[in-house]
Amino acid sequence: MPSPRKALLEAMGKTLQGITKQEGFLTDAGVGWTLEPGPGDQDTEAVLTAVIEKQQRATDPAKVNTHRLTTVSVMAKVPSDTEKYQEVLDDLISDIEAALDNGATARNYPPSHQVPVYVGMEPLLPEKAGAGWVGVLMTYQSHIPKK
Repeated sequence: MPSPRKALLEAMGKTLQGITKQEGFLTDAGVGWTLEPGPGDQDTEAVLTAVIEKQQRATDPAKVNTHRLTTVSVMAKVPSDTEKYQEVLDDLISDIEAALDNGATARNYPPSHQVPVYVGMEPLLPEKAGAGWVGVLMTYQSHIPKK
């Protein structure tokens, strides 16, 4: 049985993998899903991953002894030409929010895990113009069991 953290990441992955144009999304970020990100082709490859950023005491008094508030960073990058950075960035953010805010995807999470709640977003732009990609770092939080 996976740890509560791994179960959370796997559930998020099941949700995020569905981000494809074929499924009605604006990007194909989901095809790049991985739990083990590595150096990729910065020019063409879509990458989508989620990593545990931190854990802390539960904010819900009823869960203080049984759960931890877990912060997860969702990182994504998709191909983009220089003229469309902002448009593609907006599409990518919209896709991730739509996937994770979709009530139907709540079934992907174990009953003891809170569906992740949006915290914030930061764009990840390449250092040099013409790098061929644009990315985003989005933060979510979830109360998950201690064990």
